[in-house]
Amino acid sequence: MRAFSLLELLIVLVILSLTLLLAFPSFYRRSLNSEDAFKNRYRAFVGELFSFGSSPELCFDFKRNLLSSGGESLSFPYPLESVVVPGRLVSRELTSKFCFKLKGVSCFVVNLRKGDGYLSLFSLFPSGETSFLTLNQSQEETLKDKVLKGRVEEWFSYYSY
Repeated sequence: MRAFSLLELLIVLVILSLTLLLAFPSFYRRSLNSEDAFKNRYRAFVGELFSFGSSPELCFDFKRNLLSSGGESLSFPYPLESVVVPGRLVSRELTSKFCFKLKGVSCFVVNLRKGDGYLSLFSLFPSGETSFLTLNQSQEETLKDKVLKGRVEEWFSYYSY
């Protein structure tokens, strides 16, 4: 019966180490760019915005596909299409950048183009609660209309999941 020599085991360990060394960074980058990781970062970002003493300003940069507030920024994984706050709808066709203060805002929706549909990021204030909705074109239009008119409860009662 023949066993492996120490040299053969070392060669196998070196090959495995090099393979892991080359493969790990790509797995790490993929996990950072995944949609779930983005959702967690977005929840944390929005959750930190609410403060009893201040009214932070949110800025959406349509060209750079970026959300920023107070020196912090967050990149979107899909193209930023529109932002809706009660009484205001802003899309990439209208402007390259949109900023607003959270003072007096009860909710806002960020719509990202995802394939044939949309990933809608619905955030409530002052709780900071965020919902992620995958919508088709008509559902996204209905949500934008309801938020624009301040009748969000109607949308959720109709499209409750």
